Amino acid sequence: MSEDTANGVRNSASHNVKENSRIIRVGTRKSQLAQTQTGSVVNMLKEQYPHAQLEVVAMTTTGDKILDTALSKIGEKSLFTKELETALEKNEVDLVVHSLKDLPTTLPPGFTVGAICKREIPYDAVVVHPSNAGKTLDMLAERSVIGTSSLRRAAQLKRRFPHLEFKDIVSFYLFSKPCMQIGRILKCYFSSPTRYRACIN
Repeated sequence: MSEDTANGVRNSASHNVKENSRIIRVGTRKSQLAQTQTGSVVNMLKEQYPHAQLEVVAMTTTGDKILDTALSKIGEKSLFTKELETALEKNEVDLVVHSLKDLPTTLPPGFTVGAICKREIPYDAVVVHPSNAGKTLDMLAERSVIGTSSLRRAAQLKRRFPHLEFKDIVSFYLFSKPCMQIGRILKCYFSSPTRYRACIN
């Protein structure tokens, strides 16, 4: 095949992609974190497939609606994924973007994890009570109460810091609010009867 022929085939293929491209619907939650993650994935897809048309379809999940109860106490699985899974089953979206840590251990039949993106900053955020300013978790007093909503995180922390106690908080609600509201909510946690000495998310 000559160079001119090869270029012609290349240009023709590119033209066909443009003409035949359809809208790829990307499902996600409406939360700020989910929107940020999805925006990153969409940008990566656009870099790989510049002619693809991508449309973000945001939806509210059951977990997003529960603002006053620790999710670990509800007992329902797929709190943040059920609506996304239903949209996939009904062909309302072509793929979904979601935090791997919140996926059920076993995916529904016919579903698969299509890709895992490179992690950005993997660290948790620790906010300590003002009376403990400058202290690390190692330095907190025996039986100090630490708030977190993640069973996984609590299990890891109990192993690392056996002198601390870990209690539930609705942290996804706490850390999804604007900074001014976060300050007020933290003040409520720190002044509650439970006497949280720190919150981790």
